[in-house]
Amino acid sequence: MKAQQSFEGKLALITGGSSGIGLELAKQLLQAGASVALFARNPEKLEAAKAALTPLLKSTNQRIHTTAVDVTQVDALRDAIETMVSTFGVPNFLFNCAGVALPGYVEELDLDVFKWTMDIDYHGTVNATKLLLPHFLARGSGHIINFSSLAGVLGVYGYSAYSSAKFAVRGFSDVIRAELKPKGIKVSIVYPPDTDTPQLAFESQYKPFVTRELAKSDKPIPPSLVARETLNAVEHGRYAVVPGFDAKLTYFLGTRLGNWIYPIMDFMIAGIFKKKDHFDQ
Repeated sequence: MKAQQSFEGKLALITGGSSGIGLELAKQLLQAGASVALFARNPEKLEAAKAALTPLLKSTNQRIHTTAVDVTQVDALRDAIETMVSTFGVPNFLFNCAGVALPGYVEELDLDVFKWTMDIDYHGTVNATKLLLPHFLARGSGHIINFSSLAGVLGVYGYSAYSSAKFAVRGFSDVIRAELKPKGIKVSIVYPPDTDTPQLAFESQYKPFVTRELAKSDKPIPPSLVARETLNAVEHGRYAVVPGFDAKLTYFLGTRLGNWIYPIMDFMIAGIFKKKDHFDQ
């Protein structure tokens, strides 16, 4: 049986750490005795996050470090990582939480939306991982936790840009898990369902009718649950993390049913279109 690792005295770097799941991870890590370094684009949100986190410090040895940086800007991100490492040392964990989503019909979404989403959700994950990885390899240890989505397991109607990026995160994570394991580096991937975050509130206003109807059967889970299940999996060295019971069922169906899942999805969507036609009459 693998020994369970502790977060006490450890350092975690969290991209997208100023709100949502990233901020909740920071809260729970501080409560577990870790220090956190938060990277996000908005300086004001980072300051607010730091103010909310400071009362959670348990000892004078813990630190909260914040840096306003965009994960798509490689040079700035490299400088931010090197500054953090030189000041606080090499982190034990990298949580790649930075992400965006803008739903809509594929024929109506601008090409810039696909590029924007891929740049942040996928390339942002790759950038942070690649820039920190030499430090992990030199030490011979580290744990990379990438955030995909249930939309990275099954393509979600109305999320052609987002699902594509999250499937890419899944493929990247599968490969580096195998490559880095012999070198002492652990990798985990998280597949959250709809989570009650500012990002979900933002994207909900753009959801097509079918997407909204599909979402009605699923109540968004709190970010605290995502963070708790993620940290539990990290403690025990598990690779795939699927927070929430309903999400676990969807993940099971999506990975075990093969092509049988698509007629089921088509049936559900057809039923929604009939409902829409009824209301439109």
